[in-house]
Amino acid sequence: MAVPIVHIAGDPARMVAERFVAWSANRDAHAHVAVSGGSTPKALFTLLATTFREQVPWDRVTLYQVDERCVPPDHADSNWRMLKETLLDAVPGIEAHRMEAERGREGALEYQAVLLEKVPCTSQGVPALDLVLLGMGADGHTASLFPGAKALHEREAFVVLTEAPTGAQRVTLTYPVIEAAANRWFLVKGADKADAFERARHGELPAGQVRNAEWFVDPATAQA
Repeated sequence: MAVPIVHIAGDPARMVAERFVAWSANRDAHAHVAVSGGSTPKALFTLLATTFREQVPWDRVTLYQVDERCVPPDHADSNWRMLKETLLDAVPGIEAHRMEAERGREGALEYQAVLLEKVPCTSQGVPALDLVLLGMGADGHTASLFPGAKALHEREAFVVLTEAPTGAQRVTLTYPVIEAAANRWFLVKGADKADAFERARHGELPAGQVRNAEWFVDPATAQA
């Protein structure tokens, strides 16, 4: 497995925002981008909606969700609600596709159909996103691919219904879609992620199974 590229910054969200601006502005083609939820991506979305708003060609970007809790879109725990409140409401007109995770397995199947319809596919028929923005939990999970979950071994379906260790249901992209993406960026912050980050760098844990990724972390995460 290739050694991951690691970027360390006091404010990794700003580093990713600057990188995203340059990446999106230098593209000729439309960009299909999947984004994650969480507090660190929230900081990124806020920057993109304010400081860097005018520097991104939003008319050439389509957003998708990496994963979602099986809750309504107005629920406090909804990744979509966070994305909408921080970015989509602030920058009207961005094309974005919501995971209807509250519909469970049916919602997963319909989101797979959306990806197949909207995103160009590889020769093997896998949706090939241009960028997947990932996070990592303290347990080493990424997207909603948790240690020990059946979803870790899914190679046929591109979007599945799965469970968090708490028993709460979620919908998530699977490894085949993440691996087919042209770029995989991890945005991780906090000392509580340090042990998992060190293990992931060596190919362990679900996050460590994502190959050829770039990691944007703060010094506290990189301390191990």
